[in-house]
Amino acid sequence: MFTNSDFDVFLAPDLEGRMEKIRTIIDPKFEAFATKALPILKADGQEWYAHVAKHRMRKTNAPDNTWVAFAPNKRGYKMMPHFELGMWADNLYLYLAVEENMKPDQLATIAPKLREITDLVAQLSDDFVLSQNHMVNENQPLAAYEKLVERYQQVKASEILIGIKINQGDVRLGNAQLEADLLAALKTLLPLYQKLR
Repeated sequence: MFTNSDFDVFLAPDLEGRMEKIRTIIDPKFEAFATKALPILKADGQEWYAHVAKHRMRKTNAPDNTWVAFAPNKRGYKMMPHFELGMWADNLYLYLAVEENMKPDQLATIAPKLREITDLVAQLSDDFVLSQNHMVNENQPLAAYEKLVERYQQVKASEILIGIKINQGDVRLGNAQLEADLLAALKTLLPLYQKLR
């Protein structure tokens, strides 16, 4: 499972060095987590797949974060609601993600569905946070959810991510409690996903 030293991969300044560390240190941990997460997700009756980020489009700049995404589609995940376990230089996160790359036919229906889960989002514990961009390391409190949904309807390049964040230095890093809490968060978010699919 993830440890505090894993965050050191982001200290490698160049693309090649950082990608080597991500591939050898972080990706195997994403794959190990997938073996625990996929059976939980498959319980909803769909076949689910893990997509470990490869960062193939990068030619010069090293990635600021990396992730594994889970979706019921073997070919991709960005075009549908999905789950994402990822890492920035100072935190690990697990999100239910609705990103900007939704299929056109889903765009018309996803905003009403996002509004429908407002009460479920409000019932989440204070451990949960929001993000409006999966490529920016910033969070907002759950109280901002309705505002983010409104923005999602009006701004083309907007996103809504709901989940937990575990900061570098957290006592759970390096022990079994971390995995238990990540899987518990996944189970908590699954009913919200089911209303969005």
